[in-house]
Amino acid sequence: MNKRNRFKQAVRGMKVLPLMMSMIREAAADNTAPAMSVEITTDKATYNPGEEVTVLVHLKDFAPNDHGYSYLNFIIQYDSQVFDNLEYTHHSVYAEGNYTAGSEVDNLFQFNFQSPVDGSIYLGKNTSMRGIDIQVEASSGQQTIPAVDQTLVTFKLRVKELTLAYSSTISLANEFTRIRTSEAANSFYLYSPDVTANSPARVEITQSPSVSVFSSGSNTNQLL
Repeated sequence: MNKRNRFKQAVRGMKVLPLMMSMIREAAADNTAPAMSVEITTDKATYNPGEEVTVLVHLKDFAPNDHGYSYLNFIIQYDSQVFDNLEYTHHSVYAEGNYTAGSEVDNLFQFNFQSPVDGSIYLGKNTSMRGIDIQVEASSGQQTIPAVDQTLVTFKLRVKELTLAYSSTISLANEFTRIRTSEAANSFYLYSPDVTANSPARVEITQSPSVSVFSSGSNTNQLL
């Protein structure tokens, strides 16, 4: 972590460069080991159309001697042609009871865990992708989000009723990642190069079996 600190402080000290140029230089030149990895999982691997999906966001593989974080911001992306969350949100914000903050960050006195927000994200030409914005911040300089393996948040999606048999993924949109370290006077932002996005959660949608309206043992020609 000390090597990363020295590099980030050096980049931050180049005050003559705009912020965006600093970010580009940082991403291009920083070859230190990632600070953590993010893994997305679901409660099942296979769903029928109309079924509820529980999505879990895990943080793991922290760097040795990591002092923790004062702010985390991740975007979890999904295909809106396959999933929706209208029943779980109000004006695109998840209602209480439809998401759960992880045990490491659910203390209201220590952390400000914002309700997840759903919004459009544009990756290339695929405009059907949407992202769940996850943000949590330590309430004071004396608190840190601990650098330990943890489930950061759990939230709900639903497979759309008319979805045909299909394979989809739910994953971290790592290009939008933003985290802030918490090391007293040396706090600074890290971006996507400092976080490993593990393999996405693959979700298989199966076709619901059709049910005939006629009984197999009935005689449809029988007069009543």
